[in-house]
Amino acid sequence: MAPNGLKICWGVKVNGSRRLRCVEEVDDPRVVEETMRLINEFINRVERHRDVLLSDSATPFDEPINALSNLLRMIETKVKEGNNENTTNLRRAILDVGRAMLRLAKRAHKKWLKTYKSELEELIEKLRSNGARVVISGEPLDKDKSFMAHLYTKHLAIVVNRVAKVESLTIQISFTGLKGIHVVVPKLFSGNRLRAMQCGLLLTDGSIDKKGYPEMGTHQLWQAIAWLIAWPGKNSVRIHGLGLNDNVNIKWQLKAVDHRGVFKNKLEVAEETSKLGDGEFPTFTLYAVLSDGDVNAKRKRVRLYMGYSKLELWSGIIEKLKSLGFGMDRDKGHTIAYAIRSSKAIELARKMLGDSAIKTLVEDLAQLPDAEKPRRLIELAGMEPKHLGKSSIEVVDGVKMTVCVSNGGSVELKVQRKDYNDAMRIQERLKRAGYEAGLRPSGDYFEIYISMYVIERDQELARRVCEVLRRMLEEAVNKGRERRAKAITRAMERLNCPTQSPRAQQKQ
Repeated sequence: MAPNGLKICWGVKVNGSRRLRCVEEVDDPRVVEETMRLINEFINRVERHRDVLLSDSATPFDEPINALSNLLRMIETKVKEGNNENTTNLRRAILDVGRAMLRLAKRAHKKWLKTYKSELEELIEKLRSNGARVVISGEPLDKDKSFMAHLYTKHLAIVVNRVAKVESLTIQISFTGLKGIHVVVPKLFSGNRLRAMQCGLLLTDGSIDKKGYPEMGTHQLWQAIAWLIAWPGKNSVRIHGLGLNDNVNIKWQLKAVDHRGVFKNKLEVAEETSKLGDGEFPTFTLYAVLSDGDVNAKRKRVRLYMGYSKLELWSGIIEKLKSLGFGMDRDKGHTIAYAIRSSKAIELARKMLGDSAIKTLVEDLAQLPDAEKPRRLIELAGMEPKHLGKSSIEVVDGVKMTVCVSNGGSVELKVQRKDYNDAMRIQERLKRAGYEAGLRPSGDYFEIYISMYVIERDQELARRVCEVLRRMLEEAVNKGRERRAKAITRAMERLNCPTQSPRAQQKQ
């Protein structure tokens, strides 16, 4: 027994069981302290979410049940109103999948109120009274390695996991006694398109189990449906448990039963991805970004994250990402991010949704409450790209700088680089060409700039800037952006630019 009275022991795996067996009691006070930190966090999160975990009426399944019910009603209406056969077939498949998931969620709702909730309540009381047993595994004293505390009841298995290196805690509650179902999905996409979808899923949140079946666990409704649509044929679907983190989320466990042995391992998946053509690779990127990436419509940015352990596996894919415009964005020590920005990000988003059936799928799934990333992607794809050539000039060979106008009518030429040494090299090239260029930090980037007074003193540079300003003014006038047009007009007056086009004068 641990010094605080709680029973803590080291666990080992047992053949034929998913649960660990106690083999040795823990009495090291340092290990006990770290274990209790995990247990206390588990208790705190249960209390934080007691409205859905410990209520006599509400359950963790209420929101998913409502979300799926609303989605199904919307899809049913669209099927009745639709006249495109391919779109209708896709939506009918979504209906079949959604109805199956809804049946499972309602079944879990009943099981929670009947069995799971009372066992969770009893476990919390035992932990508070030192009557529970905690089984531990991993490395409690090495923060660079994971450490887990396991708690068991008859129908619940709880794992509190301290994630290696980042030290964040994740909590998973797994169920026993809750059966799954099989769902048969028709083939709705071409072979190459399906392969791109499958590769995007398997190289991110998906995996290949020991028997060769593609599988995935996810807490997101939209992603569960997207997985099932990507694997035509028989699929196993079940509710594995709950994630108890910032929110309480159902974990769906999915397995492509009819695709056993399609891939031996992720290396094969990566090799297959590297062979995808220009038409299919954006589809792979879509599924990869929606799984392990981020879309920021406000900043016009698409990011894809990968752990250091994946870099070698992804080497060929990274080259294809670079050809789309991705560049290395940030390095967190254990993960690295590649990103694409501005007009290139908008163009990529449009390519991702370029297939009409893919676009329909994403737009329909975006109606689900948890589909924040798909919604941001749709928003990004709907933006108007600003082509760099219209607002930039090549100051020296190979260095294009954007013409930027402040609200006060001041003009600067700017270019950004992520790497400080790259920014220094550009600054030196500009200085050697006779331009007084500055260098300053700008968020996560370094910005090289040429100020207004430098532009004013260089007649040729001012002339070229004026050409860009005239185009920018005409665009602002055409779009009715009066404040922007006035700022550009003031800039043109300061640079003594020739009078703008008659059309711009008339509209102004």
